[in-house]
Amino acid sequence: MMYDYQGMVEEVGPVQNIGTNGFTKRELIVDNDIDSDNRYPNPVKFTFKRMNCALLDHVQKGMRVKVRFAIDGRRWDGGPRGTQYFVDLTGIKLDVIGADGNAVSPAGSADASVGAAVPPPAAPSAGDTAGEFIDDVPF
Repeated sequence: MMYDYQGMVEEVGPVQNIGTNGFTKRELIVDNDIDSDNRYPNPVKFTFKRMNCALLDHVQKGMRVKVRFAIDGRRWDGGPRGTQYFVDLTGIKLDVIGADGNAVSPAGSADASVGAAVPPPAAPSAGDTAGEFIDDVPF
């Protein structure tokens, strides 16, 4: 199931290389406070994985965006600490939104929809419930 979240970009993280198998991820922090002076901002972290990291190449702080994402959950058996559960909001597509509420092209991109040409992430392999299980690391 896919969901959409719209807001203002607070931070675009660098590409992170995790483990030795070539897995990459990049984080995007989006605040829901677009058109009002919200006393209680609600920043949300989205994780763009593998080839979807490139969707953030032209995104900058202060841009209004709409993120299409999936909710990924996974269980980690932490030994003496017991079982722990993790939730990740995995970014699939990103649209930059103009002041009029319509999608616009970000700087350096010819597409109105930044994620239009990128296919969804590959299905997890056997024993890889969240598509990113690496060794014994819980995150």
